[in-house]
Amino acid sequence: MDRHRSASTWLRYPWLVTPAALFYLIFFGVPLAQMVLQSFQSDGWTLESYITFFSEPAYWRMLGYTFFLGAVSMLIVLLVAYPVAWWLTTLSQRYVVGLMALVLIPFWSSGLVRTYAWIVILGREGIVNKMLMGWGWIDHPLPFLGTTWAVVIGLLYYLLPYMILSLYSVMNHIDRNLLLAARNLGASPASAFWHVFVPLTKPGIFSGCFLVFMLAIGMYITPALLGGPQQSTLPLMIALQINEALDWSLAASMSVILLLLVLVMQMLAGRYVNLDSMWGGSR
Repeated sequence: MDRHRSASTWLRYPWLVTPAALFYLIFFGVPLAQMVLQSFQSDGWTLESYITFFSEPAYWRMLGYTFFLGAVSMLIVLLVAYPVAWWLTTLSQRYVVGLMALVLIPFWSSGLVRTYAWIVILGREGIVNKMLMGWGWIDHPLPFLGTTWAVVIGLLYYLLPYMILSLYSVMNHIDRNLLLAARNLGASPASAFWHVFVPLTKPGIFSGCFLVFMLAIGMYITPALLGGPQQSTLPLMIALQINEALDWSLAASMSVILLLLVLVMQMLAGRYVNLDSMWGGSR
């Protein structure tokens, strides 16, 4: 019923979406079309850039590492954000406002500045190494920078607010009387939480994981500053092809491939995850 109503509203008032549609068409659709066309141009119309990408094992490894980095970051962010979001829902509103401001603090500073802060923290002369050496746990500085875990830590700090907000928005609307009903029926607190509360948070888990994963695989600054040659991702290679190799065709083809993979993942998610039933269960 709601779908038919929204569709009829759009048909009756098309001018409501016209400004947004024009904005996306001009500033997103046109550049996207130019990028697709550029991927087929290299001294004329050719598939040379795509052939180069698919025939080079190094590009495949880089693509696999990009998705691996996104998956690891997504799982760690979910494990960290879930208890935080649940804890926020147990507090009164006056405390939530202040604590939510702390969650949103990373949004108030530049991503470049935040990444440089982690260089100061994880560097050889950084805070972590000085603390470990001061406690006598290590004799010489450890090379934290230039590792996968340094990149994951930087991504975790950057992406954590997105997951917390996605989870909190769903958890805050769950009727806690359902947990009390489960307890009255003989369920333990842990069983009531796992079998009643967690399933109702699936919409927040799915939306948060999807958002965090998409942001992680497209991140450029964090892998570039905190990682090393072994932590090269596909966005880094795209920037390298544009700024140094000046191979715009190959860079465009890499961008198109990454975009297509994201679209395929979105289609699979919409196909195999019943969002309607998930939302219906949380109401």
